[in-house]
Amino acid sequence: MTSYSRSPSRSSSRKPSGGDYLARPPSAMRLPSRPRPSLSTNTASGDHGLAPATANSPSKLKLPSTRMGGHKGNANLAFITTKPRPALTQTHMNAVGSGPDASLLSLDVKKTRRAQPKLSTSRQSSVAPRSPSARSTASDLTPEQQSEMETRKVSKSSSALRESIAKAKAARKAEAQKRMQPSSSNDAWDRLNTEDPFNQNPQDSNIGLLQKRLETGRTSGHLNIAAMSLKELPKEVMAMYDFDPDATTEWYQSVDLVKFIAADNEFTELPEEAFPDIDPHDIDRDSDDEKGNQFGGLELLDLHGNLLQSLPIGFRRLQRLHTLNLSNNNLKMNDLQVVMELVSLKDLKLAKNRLEGTLTPEIKNLNMLETLDLHDNILTDLPPEVSQLSSLRVLDVGGNQLSSLQFEALSQLSLKELRAPKNKLKGTLIPASIYKLKALQVLDVANNALVKLAENVALELPNLQTLAISCNRIQSLPDLSSWQALLTLSAEDNSIPNLPEGFIGLKNIRNVDFTGNDISKLDDRIGLMESLFTFRVANNPLRERKFLTMGTEDLKRDLRNRCEPEPQDTDDDAGSVATQFTLAPETPAQTAAWQIKPGGVLDRSYTDVRELELDELRRIDLSEVRCLYLHHNELRYFPISALSLLASTLTDLDLSNNPLDSTTLFASALTLPNLQSLNLSATNLTTLDPILANLVAPALTFLDVSYNRLSGQVPAVRRTYTNLVAFVAADNRYTNLDFDAAQGLQVLDVGNNDIGMLPPKLGLLRGEGSSRNWGNGSALRRFEVAGNSFRVPRWQIVAKGTDAILEWLKDRMTAEELSQYESLDDSTEDWTAT
Repeated sequence: MTSYSRSPSRSSSRKPSGGDYLARPPSAMRLPSRPRPSLSTNTASGDHGLAPATANSPSKLKLPSTRMGGHKGNANLAFITTKPRPALTQTHMNAVGSGPDASLLSLDVKKTRRAQPKLSTSRQSSVAPRSPSARSTASDLTPEQQSEMETRKVSKSSSALRESIAKAKAARKAEAQKRMQPSSSNDAWDRLNTEDPFNQNPQDSNIGLLQKRLETGRTSGHLNIAAMSLKELPKEVMAMYDFDPDATTEWYQSVDLVKFIAADNEFTELPEEAFPDIDPHDIDRDSDDEKGNQFGGLELLDLHGNLLQSLPIGFRRLQRLHTLNLSNNNLKMNDLQVVMELVSLKDLKLAKNRLEGTLTPEIKNLNMLETLDLHDNILTDLPPEVSQLSSLRVLDVGGNQLSSLQFEALSQLSLKELRAPKNKLKGTLIPASIYKLKALQVLDVANNALVKLAENVALELPNLQTLAISCNRIQSLPDLSSWQALLTLSAEDNSIPNLPEGFIGLKNIRNVDFTGNDISKLDDRIGLMESLFTFRVANNPLRERKFLTMGTEDLKRDLRNRCEPEPQDTDDDAGSVATQFTLAPETPAQTAAWQIKPGGVLDRSYTDVRELELDELRRIDLSEVRCLYLHHNELRYFPISALSLLASTLTDLDLSNNPLDSTTLFASALTLPNLQSLNLSATNLTTLDPILANLVAPALTFLDVSYNRLSGQVPAVRRTYTNLVAFVAADNRYTNLDFDAAQGLQVLDVGNNDIGMLPPKLGLLRGEGSSRNWGNGSALRRFEVAGNSFRVPRWQIVAKGTDAILEWLKDRMTAEELSQYESLDDSTEDWTAT
């Protein structure tokens, strides 16, 4: 039984007659239609009687009635009308009932009936005529009816095909989803990502970060895409000024790029379209199609720490560029030709590249250059053309293979810093033709093979502040009398037999290192060098071996005690007494215990006193006492009464190596208006609060609290003592160090503590930084942090000294932070860590 029609059968209880089987075989039981011709001759006359009834009601289906075959009286048989089945549409019914032979279209619909047990014999007899009846019916179809039949068959076939295709697609989709699901295998190694097993590779989060930095760059003119693991310049950078309807900033807020930092990536080359070789004057600004150079207004470009092997020719069109950092790349000498056309450069860094041989003579084109950094290359010589760099102030050629420096050419410049360590310099560094280097402040030629610093023994270096000649073969130094600005002299591991001439007369010298030389005797007048803060002479063949292990203050004190005043005749006319310092005799005469020594020194150290005797103190001339030394005694508190008697003249107080009690340090407040130096090292202190609260010392410049048990945060002592220059707090238990604790100090020693981190903001205290960050003080000249628990900066950076540490810390600050605290008007910015 099909879905289109259902056979309206008679009652199963009626037994069909033989005339019924002859007039209507089982194959003719279908939708109502015109009766087909019967086998008898009387059927034709019966058909004519049925035709009008069918034609008059084409839209209604008729139930077939019982026909009596062969009799004319059957021509007007009555039909039972029924409503159309819901499955049949009106259009379909019209098609069935239209046309003269439309009733034959139902031949393809086969009727089935549920088998009745009682009619089994009749069905067997009715099957036989089915086939001939179908054949006779098909032969009676018109071509239109056959075509419509085929269309229906094709429609059914197409529907089946589409259903098959849909099932195939569904199966394929299910298979794909099954493959995407994690395997159910128990072997964990099958699911292991061998390319990134610990999930450490950078993810796609750089995309969002890049968009944020691009938006910041559009409005500030400072674009920073450093340390993003980029292998090429992102296309988003090239299109950062293109119109974007989704942008969060308005078009009128966009400004030209002036600073572009792309350091510490993996660029091997830069695209030509990023730096087109087009003269800015040749660009048609009225043309909408022609796009200008978006990097044409750059003033600072930092590309250090990449893998660059070449530079685009369009680099030479960066006519406003004044700072260029190409350090730590793979550039060779030929690649610098385009750089030599940037005549506006003031700061050029080419360190750690593959520059070999002689530096290109085209360097002369950069006559506005102030800083040239070439360290850690393979240079063998400098060209004479460097003498044409009239603006050059800083030259760094360390870590190369130079055998000599062009001092004849360099002497014509106003160089302030010349660094050439770790080269192959030999013989004499400065030839005899040079008598004076007026502007030179820093000279570093350590780790070479020099035998003599200068041929001229009277060489004048009036502004030299730092001299580093360690690890050479130097046998003598020139006269230092004219080097009055000298602060640091590093001459360890040489062959110097004596202290140089004029050394005792240096008024500002602070740090001296003669370790590992051939010095056999020290001048007693070293004890009178007030500015000397560090003096190292270990590993020398000294006659008095005790000096090899003594600290600087102890060594100076021992040498100072040997200096005695030589009495002079009184000049009645002048009314004055002249006093000179001479060496003490081998067995000096013992004088009173409370004798005031030269320089106003009252030394009561190593006397095991628990308090000062005021009666003995009043017997001396208190107005002459400048220095009071009470170290290595048994004092447990500040001797307030004795110090009050000396308050007006006392400038130096040493209470080191006493068992002071932090809870009973002061019985009352103490004012020492002229005190400049206070030594409280190794006094068992646990806090500085009592000192900061009770000691008034407005002139204090030096405070030593090393070798105590101080913990917590390093205090900002300069808030209390506004003139403090040096704060020594080494060998304690401090854990934190803030910017405020170091601001304004020249010397800060917090070595051998437990500090876990150095704040990057300390980089603002470098000498090249803005003075407004120094807190009405000065730049940090000496910063000792070795022996703490922080992991960065690494010990290699710490070993390089203060400048390297502060520079490293400054480079950890963002460009926005630096622009907040520093400006190009206040200082020369350095954006790199070469």
